Amino acid sequence: MKIFVFTDVHGSLSCLQALENTEDFKTADLRIFLGDIVFGCSRPDECINTLKQWDCIKLLGNNDFYVCDHIPDVDKAEFSPSKLKQLDWICQNVSDENKSYLKSWPIDFRLNAGGKQLYFSHYAWEEFNNDINVVDSPENPSFDIRKQQFENVDADYYIFGHEHKTTHFSNNKKHYYCLGSSGLKNPGPYLLITCDDAQINLEEKFVEFDIIHEIDLMDKAGYPYAKNKINQ
Repeated sequence: MKIFVFTDVHGSLSCLQALENTEDFKTADLRIFLGDIVFGCSRPDECINTLKQWDCIKLLGNNDFYVCDHIPDVDKAEFSPSKLKQLDWICQNVSDENKSYLKSWPIDFRLNAGGKQLYFSHYAWEEFNNDINVVDSPENPSFDIRKQQFENVDADYYIFGHEHKTTHFSNNKKHYYCLGSSGLKNPGPYLLITCDDAQINLEEKFVEFDIIHEIDLMDKAGYPYAKNKINQ
């Protein structure tokens, strides 16, 4: 079995088009998107429409939740005025139909491969004041921190995104793989998981896409993006 995993596209249609054109995407037995299709570049609706056409498992990201439902108070209190302005712009540029579509996405997916349990999610989720939100991101993650973040989930492999940088921690029993953002940096990473009998292999690969085009479109659209978050 070959599994194609990508995450944190953040409105970059150029990234999605480049991923779709890879041989790994075309030949994968299973494709999994780990969430955050919105918030970053200026084509969130176009990206959602593209994912609708794909045979792909789509998982809800925290930014997707903000747009299709609401911003939990615990998060909103920490947002800068510029981030709230960006979210407002995105909410106005995602159709009601697509907001409903985002709301239908699950927060996680489990798979048994070769006797191993694989757990996929955007990040570690928690309940706070009857709301759902992601746990705090550590500045310097470690194996022990990952174990604590996912202490309520029983699995052998934990595959997630959210932090926008790739880190991998493991021992003989547990494997925690955080995949970097596919859409906010060129080239964008994706993860190829191959499962043969009891052997599981994780390989990070990269795809080139036209991030300059995305930046030009953001400027033309008047999208109030954070320039320091986009890496050329």
